[in-house]
Amino acid sequence: MIKKIFVLSKEYIDLAKEEVLALTDSRNFNLIHNFLIIDSEDAMANRLSYTHSVLDYLFLTDTDCLEQEIRNFGWNGYYKKNFCVRAYGFRKADEEKILASLIWRQIKEPKVELVNPATRIEFFKMTDQVLCGRFISDTDKSYINRKAHLRPSLHPTSMNPKLARAMINLSGVKSGILLDPFCGSGGILIEAGLMGYDVLGLDIIEKMLDRCRNNLLHYGINNFKLDLEDARKYHGKTDIIVTDLPYGKSSVAHDLDSLYLEFLVSAKKIADQMVIGFPDFFPGKALIGRSGWSIKNEFSVYLHKSLSKNIFVLKK
Repeated sequence: MIKKIFVLSKEYIDLAKEEVLALTDSRNFNLIHNFLIIDSEDAMANRLSYTHSVLDYLFLTDTDCLEQEIRNFGWNGYYKKNFCVRAYGFRKADEEKILASLIWRQIKEPKVELVNPATRIEFFKMTDQVLCGRFISDTDKSYINRKAHLRPSLHPTSMNPKLARAMINLSGVKSGILLDPFCGSGGILIEAGLMGYDVLGLDIIEKMLDRCRNNLLHYGINNFKLDLEDARKYHGKTDIIVTDLPYGKSSVAHDLDSLYLEFLVSAKKIADQMVIGFPDFFPGKALIGRSGWSIKNEFSVYLHKSLSKNIFVLKK
């Protein structure tokens, strides 16, 4: 298995790391700054949201050993057709030319292509070390075009598609039936449907289901089912639950406590795993403990000046 480098977003490095790890079979990894090095067959570039790009791992070396490492490395095993070099974090303006020249001397019949290279070698300098990889792909950022205000049926509280996609990935469940029991206008279901899941949405407001249906169809998603139903009374089975709990600061705390706890208890009969978002003003961790779920992971994500989201990855 070839090691890969996942260049993580610095926004939430721990969340970005766990998003990758949840989708791999290996927990043997090396995290250096925002670079995650791990054995992985799949680059997962079409589904990761808090990763910028993915590379084949070539080597990690001390800065003062870089030139020797380049001379000793088997470049011909990775070179295809032509190449270019990209260097990040170096002080010299001509560092890319220097590195490319060193690689050139090690390759049989080398050819440089700066615009659209078949082989792109990237160097990342980090204080006293240099990480080198062969570029595979940038991650798919098309979710940017699916933000709530760009959908045909707008709802202001709908989850950002970047976070929705990350929550789905954090479950570690790569396919199957995904349930959002508080689906609203479909922020989570849109991303899940585009990622290949069969999606099921519940809501107690028919107008929200109409918005959700309109949005799903707009993005060409047909593998969905929407039901007008109270999430606490649903009795079906599903592979994974991913949801963002409804909230309102004007709500009576006891009402939220009752709603959340009843749902958490009933959800244990629906799925073995769940990724759930709580508003930060609510003591979600304590409530989860009362419900009998186990917390596998947790993250705090800033939304705006008056609200953050606490994300919990749960298992029975």
